[in-house]
Amino acid sequence: MKMGTMGSGRFGRFVVVLGTLSLGLLVTGCEEECVDQTDCANKQGAPAEGKRYECVDNRCVQRDISDAGTDAGTDAGTDAGTDAGTDAGTDAGTCADLVHDAKLGTLQLQAGFAIAESVTLPDGIGAVTAVKNGSDFKLYGFNGADDSLYALGTWPAIASSTTPLQAVIPETEMGAFPSGYLTNDGTRLLTGYTKGEAGFPGKVLVYDTVTPAETSYVSAAGNFSAAAVPGAFLINGVGIEGVAGSDTAIYALRTDTKPFQGSKLATFPVSGAFSGYSAVTSDNVAVLGYAASDTSTSDPWDSINYLTAVAPAVYSPAISGGTAFALTNPNAIEIYAKSDLQGVAGFGKGVALHRGTFTATQEVSRIELTVGGITPSTVTAGDLTPVLTTSNTCTNVVTMAPMGEDLLVGVKDKNGRRLVRLQQR
Repeated sequence: MKMGTMGSGRFGRFVVVLGTLSLGLLVTGCEEECVDQTDCANKQGAPAEGKRYECVDNRCVQRDISDAGTDAGTDAGTDAGTDAGTDAGTDAGTCADLVHDAKLGTLQLQAGFAIAESVTLPDGIGAVTAVKNGSDFKLYGFNGADDSLYALGTWPAIASSTTPLQAVIPETEMGAFPSGYLTNDGTRLLTGYTKGEAGFPGKVLVYDTVTPAETSYVSAAGNFSAAAVPGAFLINGVGIEGVAGSDTAIYALRTDTKPFQGSKLATFPVSGAFSGYSAVTSDNVAVLGYAASDTSTSDPWDSINYLTAVAPAVYSPAISGGTAFALTNPNAIEIYAKSDLQGVAGFGKGVALHRGTFTATQEVSRIELTVGGITPSTVTAGDLTPVLTTSNTCTNVVTMAPMGEDLLVGVKDKNGRRLVRLQQR
């Protein structure tokens, strides 16, 4: 059983709280198919000490390193001390000896993308969000050590303040768990928390960076991820203030009205769906996700994460009218469906996907999303394009966030944690 995370290291607590509600998003079981032992290592992370992977009948199996079944032919050309897929992440000496780029560590940048600035990611900060301020960007972060929001400064002069802006969870809410995501609409920050009770009651915090006195909480049961579009936050959860009942769906919180107004925006196309990832591109295509059990396996923990893309011409009138639509054609197109998804963020006119396992990054990829010219409600998805790849587990991605047309990627390795700005060429 593998656990995924969306930026904040505190998400392990949220798994326990939401249970089956978040099963599909947070738990990605062992994938059924493999090609070789390196494929197993890339998908499942490091094997146990003294063990190695073998791909047997397209299933990943751990065996003793001394097992006669691991013939020499398998290892030809992959020295045991440098096998990037298996040993680099388990042998501390190997990772220590590998050359680490000052910015990307052992991650490899692919053609079509460029590295800009890199700064230290402050201690305790998990999720980050960038608010445009003229030609600059002000960064804010969620600190899992005290479950609070912090101002981080103007990029690239980043350092966490010693004084929190606001605690995400009020002191009166005993037993609550932070959701861990953080997004903004250009003025307000949005994050949330949930309690481990019937119906998963919880609230989202709408923090006003311009007028902090107007900061408020809105009831939003089971809020798991969120993203912002003009005039509203889109919240992936099981309910919102002003909407009767509870149902796993996408909810809209309109911020162009006072008080804020909530409505159910989109329903998932399968019954029994779990909460999923949320993101928005720079031209406001909404990427809305959900997860469902993988029916091709007998393991109830196995699940698949789905991503759909929705054009503004579809969701904008639904937000204004307080109506809901289904995340199916022609309203939405499916752009991804796999069990290896660990995070999603807008990256220019597309979306970045962090793929791998809870403990090991496999790849950061990007999908270009284009809104149709003749039919404005149509979204066309490009190919899955590698942005960052790796042949070992020495450097891992810990968070992602859009910054204008660019992407901030948080990485962690022997040299600490850094935020790296990636751009399209």
